[in-house]
Amino acid sequence: MTTSVGDFLRLHLAALGGIVEDEPGGLRALVPPDAAAALEVDEEVMLATDGPPPDGGLDARLGSAFLDRCVRARRARPPLAGVALPGELPRALPDDRPVLLNAVRGGPAQPRPRAPARYLAAHLRLTLQGDEVRHATLPVTVRLDDGAEVASLDLAAAYPVAVEPLRAAERAVAARTLQAAFRRAGPELLATALEAIARRARRDLLRMADYYSSLDAEMARAVDRARSPEERTRRDAKRRLLPQELEARRAQVRDRLAARLGAELVAATVVETEVDACEVPVRRRTRTTTLVLRRRAGDGVLEGPACANCRTSALHLHVCDDGLHPLCERCGRAGRLDAARCPACRPRAARTALELPVEDPTAGLRLGG
Repeated sequence: MTTSVGDFLRLHLAALGGIVEDEPGGLRALVPPDAAAALEVDEEVMLATDGPPPDGGLDARLGSAFLDRCVRARRARPPLAGVALPGELPRALPDDRPVLLNAVRGGPAQPRPRAPARYLAAHLRLTLQGDEVRHATLPVTVRLDDGAEVASLDLAAAYPVAVEPLRAAERAVAARTLQAAFRRAGPELLATALEAIARRARRDLLRMADYYSSLDAEMARAVDRARSPEERTRRDAKRRLLPQELEARRAQVRDRLAARLGAELVAATVVETEVDACEVPVRRRTRTTTLVLRRRAGDGVLEGPACANCRTSALHLHVCDDGLHPLCERCGRAGRLDAARCPACRPRAARTALELPVEDPTAGLRLGG
C-alpha cells in the first residue's frame, strides 16, 4: 500500500510540473508555485509516505489531509490522452444498411468524401451505495460530431498525437451521451448488487411482518385479559399505536437500504481517425429526410445515425411521422410514431432517482384493531 501511495504522488506531482526524487521513508518534491498554492504546501517539500514525517516534513500517508487533497484534485481533472488510428483503403458502403423499419428509401445513396472524425473513448466508474458500496467500470465511446454512442474502437494500432482540446459543443454532446449511457447501463451492470439489496429488503420486511402480526395478536389478547376498564383502555391505546410504529420501522428499512447510483469520469481518450460516409434519402409517408451512414476507416465498423432519444448509434431505424427523428428499435415503439408517441418530439425529463421495487408484506397488515 505504501508503494502505491508513493507511485500515485510521484505521477501526480510530475503531471503538475514538479520534480520528485525518492528519499528514505518518502519523497522530496519541488513543485511550481501555482501547484504548491493549490496543494497548500511549500514549493519544496519532504513527503513522508512510510512512517511519521520528520521535522519540516509533511504527512502523506493514507488518511492524511495532503493525500486527500491530491486525490480530489486528480479526480476533478481526469487524464485526457490523444491518439490517432491509421485508415484502411476506402470501401463501398453497403446498400442494405441502414435497415428502415417503417420508412422507405427515397433514392440512391450519395457518397461523401472521406473526412476526419473525432471520438471520445471514456471510462466511467459507477458507484452503488446502499448498505454496502459496490463499483463497476463502464466504457463508453462517443462520436463527437453528433454525440452518438458507438461501438468501442480497437486501439491496438493507435499512436499518440497532439489533439485539439474538446470544444464547447463537443463537451456538451459528450456529457449528454455519457449521462444517457449511465442511466441506461448502470442498473444493468450492477444488477447483481441491486438484487442482493432487494433480497435483504424482502427478508427484513418479511421478518417485520411476522413480528408485528404476532405482537398485534398478543396485545389483543392482553386487552381481553385486562382486569379493569382503565387497564383495558391503556392497553388498547398502546395497541393502536402499532401502525405508526410499523411505519417508522418501514421508513428505517427504506433509508438503510436506499440504493444511490453515481458515476465518475476517471479517464478518457480523444481518438482521431477518418470516416467514409454516404447520405441516404428516406421517405416517411409524404415527407423526406436524409440519414447518414458511416464506416470508420480505422477498423471498418459501420455506424448509423444517433437515436434521437437514447443517443445510441442505430442501423435498424424507425422514423417518426412529424419530426422525422431517427429512433432505434427499442425507442421506436414498433413504428407507431405520431407526435404524441415519439419520445424525441415530446421528451420527458430523465428520472434521477433509482427505483428498486420490492414487494412489501407489511403493507397488507391490519394492526391496532
